[in-house]
Order: sequence, then structure tokens, then C-alpha cells
Amino acid sequence: MKFIRTDIENDKEWKDFLEHNYDLFFDYFFLKYNDEFGKGIHWHNIKIKDDHKNKVISILTGCEEIKDGKKYFISCNGTSFGGFKWKEKTNINDIINTINEFLIYLRSNEFDYCVLINPPNIYNKAFNEEYEYILINHGFEVHNYSITNIIRLSNFSFEKLTNPKKRSISKSEKIINVDSLEGPVDKEIFGSFYKVLLDNRLKKNVLPTHSSDELLYLKNNLSDKIKIFYAKIRGSIAGICILFLIRKDIVLNFYLATDDEFKKERVSDLILYKSIEWAKENSFRLYDIGTSNVGKIFLPGLFDFKKKYMADGFLRKTFIIKLSE
Repeated sequence: MKFIRTDIENDKEWKDFLEHNYDLFFDYFFLKYNDEFGKGIHWHNIKIKDDHKNKVISILTGCEEIKDGKKYFISCNGTSFGGFKWKEKTNINDIINTINEFLIYLRSNEFDYCVLINPPNIYNKAFNEEYEYILINHGFEVHNYSITNIIRLSNFSFEKLTNPKKRSISKSEKIINVDSLEGPVDKEIFGSFYKVLLDNRLKKNVLPTHSSDELLYLKNNLSDKIKIFYAKIRGSIAGICILFLIRKDIVLNFYLATDDEFKKERVSDLILYKSIEWAKENSFRLYDIGTSNVGKIFLPGLFDFKKKYMADGFLRKTFIIKLSE
């Protein structure tokens, strides 16, 4: 296996690989927003080629970071997930050979640690744990983990929801209008939608991951990959739901926020349901509602809310290996 550090903006092989194995978090047009807004990420993106077949078998987003005097390879800052992006049904021997060569590559480039932020295993159609087994077998350890709620959309239907949830949605539909923002969005108009998200997060003493300008940039530059739903009551914006269409068959609900003024109207119930319904109608396989923990603290109320939409809990795992003494 040959490891090649690459400039993904101009790498045709990287783009060709993504054309058949798309992932938003490996797409240059998504990653470059970090540079546009001065995040200071020192990129170290790699393509892995089979020497004999002269074909790319995997790609790996990455960045270099110095922490406490130690050099880290992280896959990846600036995205929700990183790790190796494999072709579906990659042979386990190719995975073994790749990880063997990867460790040699890391040490030859004098990295002290490597951190891989992997998506949930269920994201892969070939649902197995072979890749994780190889990582653990080569000395990686689970460094961090979260629980995320994922809906298998083939099993989802309104009729399967609990009766209280169905009544809530049906009642909300009578007074709430849910629509989506399509095409390029004006900064001033978008600001009124972002305000709902910002106010909602400030009440929880946190900030959104993205600023208003960053989200607007992503929406206007990746309009077919960022889907924004909004709810209105009596002409006022009562809630928003922002989806990242991260794979051809997977939706990640990145933000769900409602205005406290309309709490009694159960806006979140309806806008979430409408976005799930849209995902199923558009032939997506999975809908990831997002995590139900903050650090090591599990949020049972949030988990229960998502579980009522037939969203089972799956692990997001971050792996780490120490490379130097």
C-alpha cells in the first residue's frame, strides 16, 4: 500500500473515489469552509493506493496538531467524522495491510499520537466491525464515545409511532406550517433563522458549532447537501431543522432548535417528523438525529424524545494510539 499526502482540491483520483463513495466530510467543497473562516487547520489528507492494482482503495482526511509538545495526527478536525473512508466490502486483508502501512507512515512522519474519529458502524451498508477489530488488534484504544440515535427509514412510518406522538404531530399540523429553504439564501433573511438556533443554544449555555456566516456559506456553496426546514406560527419563525446529507443514503440532523415562545405548540415534534418524512420519501436509508450525551453525561430525556421516533442508539467511537514513548 502506498500512502500519498495530497492536495484534495486538485486531486482527480480523490474526486473519482468520492464520486462512487460519496461522503460530505471528505468533500473539498465542505472542508474548505474551515480555511475560508480561518480555522487554522494544518491539513494532512492522504490517499491510499494498492501498488499492484494502481487503484485508490481508501482515503483519509487528517490534520496535524501540536498538544503539550506532542505531534498528533487527527482525523479529523473541522468535521463530525473522519477515519478511513473505505470502498464498500473492502477485503479484510486490504484493511490489515493498510493499517500496518499507516502505522509505519505515522512513525516515519514523527507523529506521537493518532486519533481517528469514526462514524457509527451502521453507516456502512456492509454492516460489520472488521475495521474496528483491526484497529484494536494493532494497538488502538477507544478514547472517547457518544451515543447517537439513528432511524432505519425502511422501518419508519407514522402508524408505528406511539399514539401520544401521533396525536401531538396531528395537532401541531393544524397550526404550524413547515417549509424548506431552497437555493441560495440571502444573508439578512438567513439571520432571522439563525437567531432561533443561537437563542436556543444560549439558553443551554453553549454556542452552535457554526457561526451564521459559516452556515450560510455551506448552504450557498453546497445547496444540494445542506437541507434547512423551518416552522412558522402566525408568521413567526418557531423552529428550524438543519440536515447535512452526508452520504447518498444518510442524513445527519445537525441542528434542531425551537423558539421557547412556542414551546406549548410542540414545534420540535412536527418539524422533526416532517424532515424524517422527507428523508424517507427521497430514498435515504438512515436518519441520524444526533447524540444524546454531553461528554460522559447521558441525557435520558433527550434520548427518550428521539427513541419515540424509532431511533435506536448506536455508538460513535474515537480511537487513539500512542506511537512514541
